[in-house]
Amino acid sequence: MVHSRPVLPHGHGELLARPPVAQWLELAEETSARLRDETVEIAGVALGRLRRDARRQIVAEALAYTDSFGLDLGEVDLNPELLLITGHQPEIFHPGVWVKYFLLDALASDSGGVGIDLVVDTDTFDAVGLTAPCMSPEVRRCSAHLSVAEEGKVFATTPVPTAAAIEEFCEAGATMLSSLTAPALARHFKLFCGHLRDQRPTARNLADLLTRVRRLYESEAGTHYLEMPVSRMAQTEAYLRFVAHLMLDARRFAEIHNAVLGRYRAANKTRSSAQPFPDLLIGDEWIEVPLWNITDSSREPVEMRRAGENIELRSADVSLITVPASCDALMSVLSSGPLLAPRALTLTVFARLVLGDLFIHGVGGGRYDAVSDEVIREFFDIEPPPYVVASMTMYLPLGAHIVTDQEVADVRSQLHRLEHNPDDLLGEVDFDSSVERERATLLAGEKARLVDAIQSADADKKSIGLAIREVNAELAELLSPLAQELRSLLSQLEGQLAATEVLTDRTYPYCLWSPLEVQDKVR
Repeated sequence: MVHSRPVLPHGHGELLARPPVAQWLELAEETSARLRDETVEIAGVALGRLRRDARRQIVAEALAYTDSFGLDLGEVDLNPELLLITGHQPEIFHPGVWVKYFLLDALASDSGGVGIDLVVDTDTFDAVGLTAPCMSPEVRRCSAHLSVAEEGKVFATTPVPTAAAIEEFCEAGATMLSSLTAPALARHFKLFCGHLRDQRPTARNLADLLTRVRRLYESEAGTHYLEMPVSRMAQTEAYLRFVAHLMLDARRFAEIHNAVLGRYRAANKTRSSAQPFPDLLIGDEWIEVPLWNITDSSREPVEMRRAGENIELRSADVSLITVPASCDALMSVLSSGPLLAPRALTLTVFARLVLGDLFIHGVGGGRYDAVSDEVIREFFDIEPPPYVVASMTMYLPLGAHIVTDQEVADVRSQLHRLEHNPDDLLGEVDFDSSVERERATLLAGEKARLVDAIQSADADKKSIGLAIREVNAELAELLSPLAQELRSLLSQLEGQLAATEVLTDRTYPYCLWSPLEVQDKVR
């Protein structure tokens, strides 16, 4: 299917959903019915059976994890008819990401299913914190960091910030927000900081802290979906079977993966070999598999090779394990061996094919999952389950005048006309005296006569052109106060436009809004 790429919504509170939300439940039900008894095998187990086993374990694990937050989750069906999934890194993300969770919760509630958020705690990051506008001494973006990444560490291996670091972050954020004209923003952030302080002693790592705080922050909206850290998912039996299946056919998977990426880049005129993600390396012996080896201090790619009747795994040129080339042996060793976390494509393929009936992507994830579709078709020989895309735009309620690019362009156009065709502006200006107006009108008439004359075949174009420039110069002199006024206005608008870009950024973090504001947009 060929269709246009989703365009980010521009209006405040505008929801992007592709396809429309009204179609999501039908898509999920169709997927559930189609895959319930699917006989395509993954490491010797029919997909229908694997899905039943995987879903029971994932829901139980996610319930145990989320229940530790102290939320009222209501009754959770451990064998749901529908399992609905979304996922994201545990950042303090913007409402365009946050809305996926409210859509997930609403769909699960309306269908009687279960929603799960896959917390991608196995990703690296640069820094986590608050970015917001501040207006002292001028409008600009200000930032306060809660945690700055250590090289090689992922969210799950990054320690919880100290109490002192949290206090410093909260004080810096409060100072930033105090310069704004909307006191509600500071109140929301204060509530967020209260949860940070309360959860710090309980949280096991940065990802756990941020996940707990987000769920408690949105608790007034009464959400019931479950949380599942990817690091925890990567230790489940179904996931390990899926990984063993990829490893036992690693060369074919890598070849299909790279061929699909090549076609995607060609179709989208993408020159970068890193987009939407890099090829897997294929050597004479060693084959890169789509996994990360996660340790306390690093995240590295994983390679494997066949060594007689065995499979050897290595990461960063260091041997990890050597194990007989069978599914049972691989699963047994990996269940207590290195943590092999899924890369982006592996995660969504596993989530869509083995776990869920519908996956809710953001705009970015939705773009690369076109690659996942083709990998599922070619490697697993099955039509891929559908996914949907959602995002939303929310602007901070700052009440400032919003300057548009068009306003700036209009003033620039007026200045250009004033320089080249000042007579065109006479109907748009007022003169202080009738003498000035009469002189300007005479000059405009003279220019019109000269323009007609220069069209004649025997016209002296050089002298007439000089006369036109002289008339333009005199008109420009008469209109010089207008030119000065327009230049001043242009400078003011350009400054306001820069401020507008700061004030209308849609990516400010969710902790500046009430969860009810976002939930209201999806109900």
